[in-house]
Amino acid sequence: MTRLAGKVLCVDDEPGIVRSLQWLLQKQFEVFTATSGAEALELVKQHDFDVVISDQRMPTMTGVEVLREVRKLSPRTMRILLTGYSDMQAIVRSVNESEVFRFINKPWNIAELPKVVAQAITIAKTQPVEAAAPEISEDAPIIANGERILVIDDDPEMGRAVSDLVGNNAKVSYTRNLADAVGILNSEQVSVIVSETRVGTIDATRLVRLMKSRHPEIVTVMLTAESDADTITTLINQGQIYRFVPKPIRTGYLKLVLQSALRKHNALTSDPALTFRHTVEATSAGAMEALIADVQQAAPHAETAAAAKSGGFMASLGAGFRRLFGAG
Repeated sequence: MTRLAGKVLCVDDEPGIVRSLQWLLQKQFEVFTATSGAEALELVKQHDFDVVISDQRMPTMTGVEVLREVRKLSPRTMRILLTGYSDMQAIVRSVNESEVFRFINKPWNIAELPKVVAQAITIAKTQPVEAAAPEISEDAPIIANGERILVIDDDPEMGRAVSDLVGNNAKVSYTRNLADAVGILNSEQVSVIVSETRVGTIDATRLVRLMKSRHPEIVTVMLTAESDADTITTLINQGQIYRFVPKPIRTGYLKLVLQSALRKHNALTSDPALTFRHTVEATSAGAMEALIADVQQAAPHAETAAAAKSGGFMASLGAGFRRLFGAG
């Protein structure tokens, strides 16, 4: 097999693990290894890596910390987090601090991992990198130019909180059901989605994952009072969510997240090629139809804003989904 012109760094404190990764990947790529975060960062300073794969659970410096520093030292390098256990705090930080491309569970799939690395190398080599943005202060006002933020949450207080923070600088739409959310997404140009992981009885992360695959310029912030590691890793791999924020949320922190999300959206719309760095795994076949069925079952007789505009809840819901996701 011809080796691709790609340079990969594998980081794990267990020598056996890095040897296994090197054995698997060196057939296609130029592979370097490190057994500590400090060693890895020295190598990043010396070499122009396309991909860094780091284990999470390491002494002195965790994988999230390593990848956060890699992001600063080499912004074009694609980052993959590898772990064999479910650490909620680490997974949340991998979203919010390291902005990882993929989250890979141990034991990895020996057929799939090289494919993920090859995809990441192609992106690193061919796609532009977002310019470094200045730090944002909680005291600074939110800067926006009339963008629309869609808030999907059972609690109307969340919609009011977002509205209060952005003031007249951005438009805020609030809904507590996914049928209305689809209607808003079809009728308005939404820049940022702020959503709970569950809305009523429905897993709202499925809508977010479908949205990212078809509308990568929309930036998503997920909120939740409770969740699990599997949910977040799926949101990384299939939804490339921008931030994951556990509730309750400090007002100052929410303000920072909103400002950062709006800035991210502006960067993605200014240079659409940047969206390739947020390419997602394919959602499962039938994902859209399954979500439509669940929304219909949850509110079979609801008179929503989406239904009122086009007549008939069932027909309008299916049509709205298909317009939004380019199907049918």
